[in-house]
Amino acid sequence: MNDIQKKYADKAEQVYLGRVDSVQCFPGVGRAKMVWYMNADPKIERTIIYWNSRQDSLVVPFNRTALGGQRDSVYLDSLPEGSTLLEFKNVNSKGETSLITIAGATVWGEHFAGSLTARIINAFDYDYTQSRYNLSLLKTFPGDSVVYSQISYTTNSNTVQTLTINRGDSAVALTDFPPGGSFQLRTIFFPPQGIDTVRSDYQTFKAPTVVANRGVKIALAGNINSKYFNYNGDLCEWTTTGNLNVYTVNDDGSLTLKMNYPALVSRTTFREFFFYDGDRFIGIQTNNNVYMYRIVNGVLTIVKTPSGADNMGSGFTFLKYAPARGFFYSIAETTGEMKYWPALPTATWGASNGSVMGTGFTYVPYGLFNYQTLLGVDATGYLWTVPVYATGAIGSKSRMGLGWTRFKKIICVGTTLYGMESNGDLYVFNNFDATGSYWIVN
Repeated sequence: MNDIQKKYADKAEQVYLGRVDSVQCFPGVGRAKMVWYMNADPKIERTIIYWNSRQDSLVVPFNRTALGGQRDSVYLDSLPEGSTLLEFKNVNSKGETSLITIAGATVWGEHFAGSLTARIINAFDYDYTQSRYNLSLLKTFPGDSVVYSQISYTTNSNTVQTLTINRGDSAVALTDFPPGGSFQLRTIFFPPQGIDTVRSDYQTFKAPTVVANRGVKIALAGNINSKYFNYNGDLCEWTTTGNLNVYTVNDDGSLTLKMNYPALVSRTTFREFFFYDGDRFIGIQTNNNVYMYRIVNGVLTIVKTPSGADNMGSGFTFLKYAPARGFFYSIAETTGEMKYWPALPTATWGASNGSVMGTGFTYVPYGLFNYQTLLGVDATGYLWTVPVYATGAIGSKSRMGLGWTRFKKIICVGTTLYGMESNGDLYVFNNFDATGSYWIVN
């Protein structure tokens, strides 16, 4: 026991320099600022910072300027994006060292910038006659670190225009904007505790291409008083005499009579009637009750509810409807309020039945194109589009054409669109593009 004590008693006492204390990291883009405190030890001459398993290091000379504790700092420019473990050690020319202090450093880069919530454009309105692209952005929210956004585009005059959108602004107009032109958007952030602004990648957006097209007149004439709807890829006409005429849509957009159901759906009994899904139809009678039907051996047959009732709803005083797949919309005449009605094949309602999806859809004529986009014409002849989602939710409207008061009805069958003039003449637009083209039809 005395031998063991003697072994350590003969050793000189190890003296350590004061160690690095209270390390803080302030992240930046491709770099970090490290701040720490030195104690009052007058023998400290340098601080060595190690990382990457001590394969990389930086020596920071220490210049004491006052008695007592002192703050020191350095910028580290060669760290990878993300988190890095650092070791701090104080040393001097006599070979004396401090104990190790361990701290973490955070560096921002492309992945971090991509994780931030950049501002989103939620409405596009291309005004062809004014050469202006009106945009609406979602509002910022507390804690999003957004400072401003930038939009860059080339004008009709071939000059590059860069606009700054402050965080409190949500609307911007791109003037002298060329048809079919594009613009780029990015967001600039200043995250808390940081030393640099962070820029998101540019997103590129393209304006619709202007298409001047009056459509192609087809031989078959329509009737302005008939009602038309998509019937499993065919065009169905509900005439004033109650007939259902089913037409095949040919490749060139012409129509060929495929089937006729005479006097099947009385216009005195029904106020609205349309194909719904599968083999189901929806009928709104003049008593404002709603019914589900099938056509069985040429006979209109009610699909009863699970409780045995004929009607699946009442109080449907709406004058306008837009059928989709698995649901339909009712549209209030004056306010344009759109309600969502998910009808099941069992003549019952799904969840969120009667939910309001939007207001202000007061357009005439109107139609649902390819079950994806609501089309509507305003009083001045502009064509507006509204995206429709599988949940029944709708997006923001965009102006996508002019001269559309020429048509009194818009009829959609898949990707084929028909416009009907007041005399019943039908004009077909094959492979109609509701999102990438701006249609001038007059």
